[in-house]
Amino acid sequence: MKAIRIILKVLAGIVATVVVLAVVALGIFHTDYVQQQMLKQATQLLQEQLGTKVNIDHISISLFGEDMTLKGVEVEDLQQRKMFQMRELGVELKLMPLLHQELNINEAHIKGLEARIFKPATDSDSVANYQFVIDAFKKPKAPKTTEKGKPKHSLTVNVEKVTLEQIDVTMNDTLKAHLGHLLYKQAKNGRKTGVIEDLSTAFVQHRKKGPVDTKVRIGMLTLNEQKDHWLADIIDLGYATDNHKPHKRTGKPKRGYFDDGHFDVIGKMRLRVDYIAKDSVAFALTNSQITDRMSGLDIKNLTLQATTNMKRLWLKKVNVKLANTTLAFDNASVVLPSKKQGRTLAFQTSVIKGRTLLKDISRPFAPVLGKFSIPLNLQTQMSGGPDGLYFSGVKVFTDKNELTIAAKGQITGLKNKYQLHVHFDVSNMSTTGRYAEHVINQFAVKKFMMKQLNALGRIGYQGRFDVLWKKEQFAGRLTTIPGNINFQFALDELQKYVYGTTQTTDFQLGKAMDMPDLGNVTCQANFKFDISKPRTAQMRRKLGGKLPIGHIDAQVDEAQYKKITFRHIEAEINSNGAIAEGNVSIRGGRIDVLCDFSFTNTNEMQKTKIKPRLKFHKKSDEYKAEKAERDAQKAAVKAERKAQKAADKAERKAQKAADKAERKAQKEEEKALRKAEKAKRKAQKAAEKAATSEE
Repeated sequence: MKAIRIILKVLAGIVATVVVLAVVALGIFHTDYVQQQMLKQATQLLQEQLGTKVNIDHISISLFGEDMTLKGVEVEDLQQRKMFQMRELGVELKLMPLLHQELNINEAHIKGLEARIFKPATDSDSVANYQFVIDAFKKPKAPKTTEKGKPKHSLTVNVEKVTLEQIDVTMNDTLKAHLGHLLYKQAKNGRKTGVIEDLSTAFVQHRKKGPVDTKVRIGMLTLNEQKDHWLADIIDLGYATDNHKPHKRTGKPKRGYFDDGHFDVIGKMRLRVDYIAKDSVAFALTNSQITDRMSGLDIKNLTLQATTNMKRLWLKKVNVKLANTTLAFDNASVVLPSKKQGRTLAFQTSVIKGRTLLKDISRPFAPVLGKFSIPLNLQTQMSGGPDGLYFSGVKVFTDKNELTIAAKGQITGLKNKYQLHVHFDVSNMSTTGRYAEHVINQFAVKKFMMKQLNALGRIGYQGRFDVLWKKEQFAGRLTTIPGNINFQFALDELQKYVYGTTQTTDFQLGKAMDMPDLGNVTCQANFKFDISKPRTAQMRRKLGGKLPIGHIDAQVDEAQYKKITFRHIEAEINSNGAIAEGNVSIRGGRIDVLCDFSFTNTNEMQKTKIKPRLKFHKKSDEYKAEKAERDAQKAAVKAERKAQKAADKAERKAQKAADKAERKAQKEEEKALRKAEKAKRKAQKAAEKAATSEE
């Protein structure tokens, strides 16, 4: 027993000694001197491993508290440039689970990190300045197996909380990114949440017309894991561009404020992410507001559902709402572009339906629509790609169908404004003159001949229009109550003229122009009007007036005036804005009937001043030639009529003879039939008589 007590005392002494030594060792390990010496050795080994300068100012490790803090970390790249700087890194982790291949991090935080990355974009032989770090710690791949050939358990990582503050990354001195604050947490039930604040990036877009400074900002992004999906809320979203050039609208007040070189977009949105994997994502945009403060484009809400396999994007239930505009379509498919895989952007939608007040898009795209307050309903289908947009089944109509339009069209040459071509074929447009005036009144433009427009009654239109660079072209046929008009005209935005031709047959000009003495007219006219504000303003300062400034010349095949029919009339009108003066001439062999007229107001055409006159002259060679041609034409017509008459007479005579011969033949045939019938009856009687005699 005594020996046992001695042995127990010795063992107790050994244990006490070990504990004391362990406590002393732990105490020595926790001293700042030992930890800094260990840091010095670790830094030296790291420098040798990387082959570059590495500096860490201070380290603090607590085995009892299970935490570690690094301060003042700096790493240079192989060109002696500061590649990585970090003010502080702190980690709290549990040590015991490491024995079971588990890394449980209670909390990790990084403060004041700056990274400078250089990666040549054009030189394929050059590598990024951080590649040497990856290469230094790269290990040859080998199967991880135990002695029995069974796979080893990989390290399981579980992070409960991560905090990042003041993170700055610079790439090639052209792209800069900043993160103010990031917080990631994992609750005890396993659900994760995250908050990102003050995230921004600045970079330069290199376009054909020059560099564009671009900034993207997210004020706050929150992520919350739900039972079967994630919710993401983005607040204070910003996107801005500056090409350091004058705005496209400078000196062009009619142009809209939309300019992709001068964006200032703000917004917020909520996303629901239903599924996310390496090559597929399913999400829904449940609420969003996007406003470009520069152009004035203001989307009050945008919602949609989307899935993608990174090659195609499928959209469903897309709804767009502006102040007075709603657009919606059930589905669309988008081919996502990829140079590597040889794909170009392409899309196609189902029928898009909506309702709009065009003033919603007036500031960004067309200031002239600023007062357009007529509600329009619309629908169409769209498809296209980087070079063009195509529209089919286009329908536009008002609530009571005072205006209806059916069309199809396309916009091509999107990449070059000089090749841009907007083309639409209008299969049907219908309205009334009075409602057409109501539409015109939506625009702040000078109005001419509104009274005549109302006189047209119901107006129908079929035709086409084209918008080219600095030019618009229109062509088609108008159907009205007074008659139909074929037209073709163009607006030359370079020279500032509108010009074209019109043609009509049996048009009731007097009814349209409120001039009862005028009847039907068949004519063709050419016109050209000045639409240059500087030129027309100068003329109006001199002469005043409210008429358009231009010229019209017409060839009238036939016209009626006070129940008298005139043919082959030449007419011409010249207007200087204050007064329109014209003349009408009917050329004769020895007498020309001439008429001069003038007016100052298209709404008071009945006050037109008319001065008829006659002009006597000798027969001109031209007149003689024309008369000879007319006489020859008359003779040819007469001869043709005579020949036709003779042919008709001969045909009638031949037909008469044929009819007579046919009747004669028919009579002979009938006579022969009667004769044969008579002989038949005679023979029958003789046979009957002979039979009687024998009896």
